[in-house]
Amino acid sequence: MGMSRAIAWILAFTLLMTPGCLSNGEVDEFYGEDINPPITVNEFQLIDDKGEIVTMSQFEGQVVVVTFLFTRCPDICPVVSANLAFIAQELGDLHGTSVQILTVTVDPWTDNSSVLGNYADVRGLSWPHLTGSVEDLEPVWMNFDVGLATYDTDIDDDGVADGFDSCPDTPEGEEVDNNGCGKETQQPDGEVITNHHPLDYWVDHTTGTIIVDKNMEQRVWWADTDWNPELVLEDILSLVEEE
Repeated sequence: MGMSRAIAWILAFTLLMTPGCLSNGEVDEFYGEDINPPITVNEFQLIDDKGEIVTMSQFEGQVVVVTFLFTRCPDICPVVSANLAFIAQELGDLHGTSVQILTVTVDPWTDNSSVLGNYADVRGLSWPHLTGSVEDLEPVWMNFDVGLATYDTDIDDDGVADGFDSCPDTPEGEEVDNNGCGKETQQPDGEVITNHHPLDYWVDHTTGTIIVDKNMEQRVWWADTDWNPELVLEDILSLVEEE
C-alpha cells in the first residue's frame, strides 16, 4: 500500500469514529447514539445497595450514567459493570461530584439491597445499585425504554430455567448443578457447583447505557454489546463541559 493510500485510509477511519453530520443534516454530537430529541428523565425513588433512599432529582446538575442489569446475568452484565468501573477510575475526582453512575436492576424479585450490595462489593463497584418494588421500577424501565420479559420455560423440567441451563437434556429426575447439568451423567472432571440461588426463572432485557445531562435529559445511548469505554468516557466528558 502506498503512503498516500495509507494516509487516506487512516483519515477515512478517523472520520467514521468522529462525531459529525448525519445524512439527514442533523448534527451527530456524540460517539454513542444521539437521543434526539432528548427524553426528560422522570423523578423516581428507589433503594440502593446500602438500604438508603435514592432519588433522581438529587443528581440534578451532574451528568448521570444509567445502566440496567441483574445480578444473575451470566454474560454481558458483568462486562458492563467492569466497563463502568473503568469509567469511574478514569473520571477520578469527577466521579461523585460532576458525574454519577447508577445501576438499576431489572430483576427485583431476586435483587434486593443485600444481593446488590454483595454484587457491588465482590467487584469493587463504588456507585449506587438500585432496586425497589416492581411498581416503583416499572415507570423507570418505561422512561428509559427498557424492554423486559421474564419467563420460566424449562424444557427438561430440572428446575433451572432454559436461559440458565447449559444442559437442556438432563435425564428426568437427576439432581443438577448451577449450570443445569446432571450431577451424575453430565459432569466434566472437577468440582460440582450446587445451586445457592433460585434459577427457576429467567430475565430477558433489552437496553443499553444511557447518559443523562445536567438538566436531566437523556442524551446518549450505548448498546451493551457496542461499548467502547474510551469513547463512552469522551461522551461523558463532553456533557460535563456542556453549559
